[in-house]
Amino acid sequence: MSTSTNQLPEQFCTRPGTPMIGSYSTNQMDDFYAALQRGEAKVSGLMNMMQHLIVAERCAPGAKVLDVCCGRGLALPLLYRYAPDIEQYVGLDVSPGNLSEARERIAFLLKTYGGLFPVELIECDVAEPWPELPAFDVALYTSALEHLPFELGARSLRSTAQALAPGGALFLSTPQAFGPPPRPLRYRVHVYEWSRKEVEQVVGEAGLVVEDVMGLLPPEPDAVAGELAERYGQGAADWYHDLATRVPAALLDTVSAVSVPKTATELLYVCRRPA
Repeated sequence: MSTSTNQLPEQFCTRPGTPMIGSYSTNQMDDFYAALQRGEAKVSGLMNMMQHLIVAERCAPGAKVLDVCCGRGLALPLLYRYAPDIEQYVGLDVSPGNLSEARERIAFLLKTYGGLFPVELIECDVAEPWPELPAFDVALYTSALEHLPFELGARSLRSTAQALAPGGALFLSTPQAFGPPPRPLRYRVHVYEWSRKEVEQVVGEAGLVVEDVMGLLPPEPDAVAGELAERYGQGAADWYHDLATRVPAALLDTVSAVSVPKTATELLYVCRRPA
């Protein structure tokens, strides 16, 4: 899977000027909280909010939660609000700047909610050996895998799988790339974008079972309608077209993508370590 970037056209390569630490892009997903406060409803931001809300609503009381490449801690407000009874949260990130933003968010949450559960942030290269940690019931690895070279991303997935307790779940999101590598990058702040086959192969080799795959960002509307018709019949496509005349695109795109994983441009994989 390794692909040299030497002499590849620019659309295959991380854009110059992208914030980097070594071979890792540290460019972060939009802060959807700040965007919504400005009155800005972006599809990418609503997608990020939805995936974190999906995870928060599936965290059982007493769960130990690991956030791999936690960035600015966008998952934490939703965990505080919708999963206040988890036992522990640990966030790992390679960037001191990202962790500094996360600490500011934690300080705000402590003022808002109090100390609901212990929170620990660890500066860590997730492709290198991890510090000693407990076994986790839930792991988030959202919108970050594509910021690592393939081999290092695969290594980080193996470490994440090993950090799960038996029966533990991994929620992994990443863009869906199509065709064999080398592939042009959909977003040039990324380093390597994975195909669904690559993700499923690596997480399977790491000992996890893929239980579900959801779309997070949709393809063009005609492709959404086509996959909906293929899965559910023409009535579903007609309903989608009817909604499109009434529902703001940012909201409809976020929700409709869930049911079109074959053509979605971003996917959320729900993986589990067998009990």
